[in-house]
Amino acid sequence: MRVAYPAVFTPYTDGGFSVYFPDLEGCYTCGDDIPDALMMAEDVLALVLYGYEADGKVIPEPSKADGFDLSYGEFVNY
Repeated sequence: MRVAYPAVFTPYTDGGFSVYFPDLEGCYTCGDDIPDALMMAEDVLALVLYGYEADGKVIPEPSKADGFDLSYGEFVNY
C-alpha cells in the first residue's frame, strides 16, 4: 500500500527547517536546508511507519494538505 503524508516545513531564522507530520505521533525532524530537510523527512517517516507496524498500531489515513492552519513562511509538502 502506498500513501503520501503531508509534512509541514517551518523555516528557522538561520536558514534551516523543522519538519513534522501532523498525522503521525512523534514524527518530526529538521534539516539544514530544503534538500536536507526533505531527506530527513523521508527517513523519519519510514522509521515512524515501521514503528507503527512493529507495535501493531493502526496507521492513520493521511490528511489533505489544504486542511492546515500554517504560520508565515510554513509550507506543506508530500
